[in-house]
Amino acid sequence: MLVLICRPWDLENAFMIGAPIGRDFSNFWLAARLAIEGKLDLLVDITGYNDLLLSRVFHHVPDDWLVFSYPPHILPFLVPFGALPFGPAVVLWTLANLWLMACAVRLLSAERALPWAACLSPAAFMMVAFGHFGGALAYLATYALVRGDRRPAAAGGCLALVSVKPQLAVSLALFLILVGRWRVVLWSVPATAGLIGLSVLAFGIKPWLNFFDWTVPLHVRIFANLSVDAFWMMSVYTAAIIGGLPRWAAWGLQLPFSMVVMGTAILLFIRKGSNPRTVALGLFAAVAALPYSAIYDLAIVTPALTVALFADQAGEDRPFLPHGLAAALWLAPSFAIVLGLAGFPLVPAIIAATLLVALYGQCRPRVARLDAPGVPYPAGGRKFSMDALSRNTGS
Repeated sequence: MLVLICRPWDLENAFMIGAPIGRDFSNFWLAARLAIEGKLDLLVDITGYNDLLLSRVFHHVPDDWLVFSYPPHILPFLVPFGALPFGPAVVLWTLANLWLMACAVRLLSAERALPWAACLSPAAFMMVAFGHFGGALAYLATYALVRGDRRPAAAGGCLALVSVKPQLAVSLALFLILVGRWRVVLWSVPATAGLIGLSVLAFGIKPWLNFFDWTVPLHVRIFANLSVDAFWMMSVYTAAIIGGLPRWAAWGLQLPFSMVVMGTAILLFIRKGSNPRTVALGLFAAVAALPYSAIYDLAIVTPALTVALFADQAGEDRPFLPHGLAAALWLAPSFAIVLGLAGFPLVPAIIAATLLVALYGQCRPRVARLDAPGVPYPAGGRKFSMDALSRNTGS
């Protein structure tokens, strides 16, 4: 159904732009081309920008407007892709993000099958279809949480790179500060300043002036007027809007949800330390707490979520999620566009519900299993087995 809606074979009159994969990569590629050609003022000329985009990738869908919404310090990382023709560039971009997604899995587990599971997941499929850089963000964010205590400088560099998606960087920085990894955030400040300085050195100060004078106010207006057509979004706020609730009610749902999931994920991380489950929940909470988050942002969580769901983890007495909810969460991105277009915010509801259930499950006290071969007796060092218990009760 999703393939029929997107029609990847029709590059001129359907959802995809320039290639059967990576719709929004056209945005990144054209911004890089403009940086190379010294025409970055076109980034804030929405008509001229889209006319140029459509002429270079031959896409002719009425009212299909694209806006480059990222801060200018992302441009040095995009320029190498802009130096290539569009086709090879989008393929390289896609492969790089899938590879980084696999690398993020390896930060948490050495099981060989898990990187394949993450890269073949529906969330990875959505990332590839939309052409976003969730694989890169997944690796950087996972590294910041996993290695932040031992390598705060390197983790701070990763957080600085995440700042090209500012709202995620702020959410992640808040999480790191509150779990006691404040040195990571401290190291990220000069690293971010260095990235900004590099962009100014390469492209001048004008792109930054345009970003604050035009891009930021535009996105404030877009978010303030978000409509029921925002089928690609996954936050509680946008789900409420799609469901027909007034904005004040949507905020009334999003704000307490954000506080609960962030607060609980922080307490679990402090209590249990860094492990695949607490990392998955921390990243999940940092993304879901944002009122403006898209379905392809689930790729940021997918590597840690893959390990939490499928890896053998010693010492865990219960699954990360009940099997039905785990399957619903894993498959949910496949149905996001279809259900969103139909006006049913079911996928954001599934995502929010599974996060709450997972957090609750990890907060519950561990209970010794009576079916274990030998369970410590609470009052002393003796052990009992189910066979002995069965003999003594005559059952």
